[in-house]
Amino acid sequence: MPLLNFLKKNKRKCVRNSRTFPPELIRLIVLNLKNDKKSLHSCLLVSRDWCKETVDLLWRQPFHFLYTCNKTNPSGFSRFKNSKKCHCSNEKRQYQVTNLLMTYLLIKHDKAFVEKGIIKAKSERITFDYFEFLFVLDLHELYCAIKDWNKWNKSNSKFRKDNYSLTFESIMRYFITNTPKLKILSFDTKFKTNKKIDNDHNYFSNRDNYILDSLIKESKIPEIIHFFDNLTELVLAISGCGIFSSFSQICRNIQKLIIRIDSPFYGVVRVESYQLASLIRSQHNLVHFELFGTPEMGINKTLESLKESQHNSLKTLILNNSRIDYNATILSYLKYLQNLQELRFNNCICKRNIYFSIKKYKNDIFDDRKNYEEGLWLPNLKYLQVDYIDEKEEEFNELSFIISSILIRCSPLIFNSNI
Repeated sequence: MPLLNFLKKNKRKCVRNSRTFPPELIRLIVLNLKNDKKSLHSCLLVSRDWCKETVDLLWRQPFHFLYTCNKTNPSGFSRFKNSKKCHCSNEKRQYQVTNLLMTYLLIKHDKAFVEKGIIKAKSERITFDYFEFLFVLDLHELYCAIKDWNKWNKSNSKFRKDNYSLTFESIMRYFITNTPKLKILSFDTKFKTNKKIDNDHNYFSNRDNYILDSLIKESKIPEIIHFFDNLTELVLAISGCGIFSSFSQICRNIQKLIIRIDSPFYGVVRVESYQLASLIRSQHNLVHFELFGTPEMGINKTLESLKESQHNSLKTLILNNSRIDYNATILSYLKYLQNLQELRFNNCICKRNIYFSIKKYKNDIFDDRKNYEEGLWLPNLKYLQVDYIDEKEEEFNELSFIISSILIRCSPLIFNSNI
């Protein structure tokens, strides 16, 4: 970027004249460099004002910088895709992880880490309380960081042999009890990093799921209660451990909820669908809801809970890779979501019945006698995307077109649709 190059070449002059740059302008420049780690580190050295604005950005989601690469530019939903990996050194990443975690550990000098010899009772002063800047925490990124710390300590000869390893339980508790302003929490076992990471980094163990579940259920610590009550965005992609129910007891202010239910067992899906419905009902003002990979029974239960508790607040509804039964009862729920502005069906799977042809589908789904369109009116809907496939993952364009046509007739404000 020309402006940044100028700043690098004229560092002394910029330092002397830094007051001529208002914080608003500095922040805009820094935000424009949010995916460029090298340039951001250069910004730290320009002046105190530049340092303050850059630190605020760098430490909003510090572990994400460790597990992404400048060669890629992942989107917000990259966690659900197979991102390309770079060839950065594992040793370099492990060294950076160790420094990053050590910085956090030195902020509070937790007694337990001192007793284990992980940190010293008295050590160098940390410039900032970096917990104050932490805004987004992905527990899988944190999990990978702990693994890298332990590998670095084990392989590097300058560390004492009696140095204790970090555990996910201790670090997670440390972060939860000391982070006052976190807004976004991701607990996604299907997260894919853009770094080369060993296979044992890719998934949480059942024990790690249980640790978080127990921490939520059993803790009465005010800091932990405040941590979860302060969240506004939650990503959960786990199965079989009752975590939805636990979150419903402690989270009340989620505005954006992204969920994956991915289990081959009908009984597990049934239980998790009821728990998810409880989580949805417990929120005061849910604005964005996105769901991945749920069978038709789970879809109906989820939509019922949205209809009953979030019909006044919900503006975005996205269903991805979800199975939807041929009777199209989904339309009967949509008419209650009057404030929807964005509706997407991405690769939704239509249940195939060998006794029904596409003509039978059309007649059964949209027969006027069944009144599926009665009362269906979405006055605020502006964006619509409908993409259906059948059970054999073949295109189902005719069904997508029919559903889109009905929704468009019921949505006078649609100006952008993808059929």
